[in-house]
Amino acid sequence: MTRACLCGLLLLTVVLRGAAQLDGPASTGVSASLIRLFGTNQNFTAQAEVQVLDRANQELMGVPMRLMRAGNKIRVEVDMTRMRHRLRPDAVAQMKPLGLDQTVSIIRPETRTNLVYFPKLRACLQLQMPANEAEAFLKRARVERQTLGREKMQGYPCLKQRVTITDAAGQKSEATVWVASTLRDFPVCVATREKEGLVTMRFRQVNFDPVAAAQFEPPAGFVTFTDLQALIAGPGMKYLLAQGTGWKSPPSARSRTTPSTSRVTPMTRGKKN
Repeated sequence: MTRACLCGLLLLTVVLRGAAQLDGPASTGVSASLIRLFGTNQNFTAQAEVQVLDRANQELMGVPMRLMRAGNKIRVEVDMTRMRHRLRPDAVAQMKPLGLDQTVSIIRPETRTNLVYFPKLRACLQLQMPANEAEAFLKRARVERQTLGREKMQGYPCLKQRVTITDAAGQKSEATVWVASTLRDFPVCVATREKEGLVTMRFRQVNFDPVAAAQFEPPAGFVTFTDLQALIAGPGMKYLLAQGTGWKSPPSARSRTTPSTSRVTPMTRGKKN
């Protein structure tokens, strides 16, 4: 059971990272380079659709989400039951009985923390950001834009640009963006070429009203864990039993003779606040 849940969470991480993998992996999948593409748009809320295509331009995975930004703070809301994954559709389905299918990820580089909380479980997973990852959000970087032409995207007339970002360490990353001049130069589409194929992130329903600070904190009364296994064993199992529904591991997991937990790296025990 733990293996299936971990697999589902890893799928979410892969999708989010794919949409933002411009300067290396981030714990929540949102990189500093993606944030820089928004330019002077420091506060906004938007609906987003992330899609990963393989080399034959066939969809590997896709997921809708809601993205919020206030300065360097980012909030990503995902209902994983709406995720499409061609190769592992069963992994997502395994998360719903445990209440892990709805997630909110919050990245806060100033405090070097990432939070992933689960509304159904009233529980939060707190992760520590590596120092270099947090600094990447806070330090300046050089952003170079080359105009490739004009195209309509997401219903807006846009400048199509190739954007190259060079961080403080000299590392470069590149993306193609479609910038809507009538929408405060917001990048309504971002595309990157990864080893898996083409990754795009399209935005709609963009709102520039200030985002309340409370959106970047877990709701009051949520129990905080530092270990995923402890969260699943505690609130996850409690939710499963309360629903009174059966849970079955995927066929691939049931066929194994070795217990699935034998390959899970031990983690620090969860702590309650």
